[in-house]
Amino acid sequence: MKWRLIEQQHYSAEMNMAVDHAIYESVAIGRSNPIIRFYKWKNKSVSLGAYQNINDINLEACKKNNVEIVRRMTGGRAVFHDKNDFTYSVIAPIRIYGYSIRSAYKEICSSIINTLKDLGIKSALENKNDIMVDNKKISGNAAKAMDKGIYLQHGTLIYDIDFEVMPMVLNISSDLVKERVTSIVQNKKIDPSKVYEALKRNFTENKDFKAEEITKYEMMRATNLAKARYNKISPPHGSIMRHKGACYVEGGG
Repeated sequence: MKWRLIEQQHYSAEMNMAVDHAIYESVAIGRSNPIIRFYKWKNKSVSLGAYQNINDINLEACKKNNVEIVRRMTGGRAVFHDKNDFTYSVIAPIRIYGYSIRSAYKEICSSIINTLKDLGIKSALENKNDIMVDNKKISGNAAKAMDKGIYLQHGTLIYDIDFEVMPMVLNISSDLVKERVTSIVQNKKIDPSKVYEALKRNFTENKDFKAEEITKYEMMRATNLAKARYNKISPPHGSIMRHKGACYVEGGG
């Protein structure tokens, strides 16, 4: 199976989610091979779970601190994305993982665990989807079984922590963040470029891959999706919103 590697680029919050969506569509119709994509956020951002109550975050604090807000296609809790953090997405037919969502999740998360190991940081997968270092979360991940047998998983690896803005926008205390969240910088002083190279190496290990750009069609589709869907944080029509809290301080999300 051949893979596409899409190298790290910076986009707005709505565009990041729209690009994942557009690439999913390409994979689903057979226009694209499975993809591994890395990306960053142009501005500090918060992504909400697909059916998360917007009152879980502090809208005034987001506005005051120029924090962008976007609603993901995946479920789970609110995630704070700093500009220095690393984000990935893997979009592939679930058959690659033996039709097992659990196997897919564990295999993809192992790429992050192995990356941290290469950097001299010992971590483990706990609570189904939390990657922990000394009982503190360093990575949150979310997945969804999409239409046409496609599996989508995306997640974060925290490089450093903004102890001022993160608690404010997620409606949690800074003490709780210090107690339950960690980062690469808090464990090892490592240049971001070395982290990125380790991520690429581990995500592409044993894969036949080729580094490619986002296609012109995918970018056009993503631009349309960003304007039509991902620039709105209102819930899907008729959906029931649930209070879920903040990803980094709650287990299992």
